Amino acid sequence: MVQGLAGLEGSFSVDEWRKVTGYLAGLPEHTSSGAVGRMQMWALVNPPADPSGVQLFGRLQHLLRARGSEPSPGGPEGRPAGKRETTRQRALKRTLEKSSEEEARAHMRSRYTTEGTKRTYSSNTVVYREWCEGKGVPPYPTTVRRLETFAGYLLLMDGYKAPSGMISAIVSENARAGWVLDDPAGDVGRILKGLKRESPDPESGEPLGLAQFRVIFGRVRTVGAYRAALQLLGEHFTLLRTSSMQSVRTDQVHVSEGKVKVEWGVSKARGRCSRHLTFERVELVPPLYLPEAPDGVPREVRYCPVAVFTQLKGMAGDKALLCPYVTYPSFREALGGAGKPGILSCLNESRPAGRSRAAFVTHSARIGGCCTLLKGQSNGHVR
Repeated sequence: MVQGLAGLEGSFSVDEWRKVTGYLAGLPEHTSSGAVGRMQMWALVNPPADPSGVQLFGRLQHLLRARGSEPSPGGPEGRPAGKRETTRQRALKRTLEKSSEEEARAHMRSRYTTEGTKRTYSSNTVVYREWCEGKGVPPYPTTVRRLETFAGYLLLMDGYKAPSGMISAIVSENARAGWVLDDPAGDVGRILKGLKRESPDPESGEPLGLAQFRVIFGRVRTVGAYRAALQLLGEHFTLLRTSSMQSVRTDQVHVSEGKVKVEWGVSKARGRCSRHLTFERVELVPPLYLPEAPDGVPREVRYCPVAVFTQLKGMAGDKALLCPYVTYPSFREALGGAGKPGILSCLNESRPAGRSRAAFVTHSARIGGCCTLLKGQSNGHVR
């Protein structure tokens, strides 16, 4: 009896069954390793010269599928007949024998987030861990009540950039540590929803236009604030994020004959850049005036991408990055926030009624640039 066909002889006539088993038994073993595979081979080599073979193949395949054995188990340990245990199967069996279920789950949890996200979560939760240690309780496992209290502190602070992200980081760290948060009522979801209600979308905000940049440069009192304001103006023209702007290299900014070409996303392996913008010199609006410019800083800045990037490249000198002098913490400090004065926080002093979060954020520079492009220019002024 050919392996895999036991019990099916009653579904065929004597002649059909003799034809099936006789033909399959005569096929070389290397052509296929099961009854269905052999019948497939038969159907391939015989149609349409032997239509009865094709019909037998279809009937046999239907019967095997109905029995749930295509191909039918015929070898040891439930493997199909003729199948040998592969190297990967043996390796998996050894892993199943030597590793515990908790170790497997912990290894899987470690892959839920990238290494960069883990570092971000770890740095974001430093204050939370210190707060717990000050109360004499371990940070993890955390509780819904503790998360609710800490979320309230974030709101009272009235300046934390992404409070819901902080709570999400704590919950993620709790899971990575192997703890399951007891939250049958779904209170964590309500906490996150409440925090997001108080804060705008990270990529939303009021647009920074020409009028706002006049206010910003009018508040510049230090060289650091001037560099931050100049970087914001660069983001305004290129529509780049702050992180992308701070990764632009000096050799990616080309100034020549009243034009400037800004590249970013360069792949050294491919030897080409993925994106670039070319600007021409414009003199459409009066310069931005600095009433109390610090030493070494000009009293006026032209509202022109060529002028801005020319100055940024000149200030960078022989440094690799276009903005090497503005680290992200110093950039945030220059912008202000959390009750501290700064070139951007001055625009948020008069907030709309009922809004507790800042209206102008770092993304406002990009949003303002988009609005400028959409609205166009009229009578020599940007509207």
